Amino acid sequence: MKTAVVYYSFTGNTHRVAQIIVDILKNKGEDVVPVRIRPLKEETSFFMQCKDAFLAKKPELYKTLLDLKDFDKVILGSPVWAFKPAPAINTYLDKCVLGEGKKAILFVTYGSGTGKKKALEVMKKGIEKKGASVIKALSFQQAEKEKSCREKIEKVL
Repeated sequence: MKTAVVYYSFTGNTHRVAQIIVDILKNKGEDVVPVRIRPLKEETSFFMQCKDAFLAKKPELYKTLLDLKDFDKVILGSPVWAFKPAPAINTYLDKCVLGEGKKAILFVTYGSGTGKKKALEVMKKGIEKKGASVIKALSFQQAEKEKSCREKIEKVL
């Protein structure tokens, strides 16, 4: 099984969860490729980041892996900002190539929890437009302990 773990992280919370996912999959003997998305330019204040997310902006990204046709599964992660995924996720979903029948797992990280369902819905619509089907969606509170995160992830992987 070959899996791409594609994610954007601003503060490190989403990166932490992505790393746990990568570790679990590697321990299962799977071929895993982590793909961290990075915008060429991005706001440095959280308030402006939320504004850009709310407006569904699509910043240019540093060169990254966009062709995911050779992967059996794609795992996509984002923080929740203003009820939406991070703007870099919008760009990635526009530009990536998945292929019909691809299986996807989505995850978000959040502070308050307000908007996590909406953000997952936006990501689900974006990934389904690319021909993939979402088989599971997870959410992780930023203060959630690693053990709890691992247990949630292991149940779906």
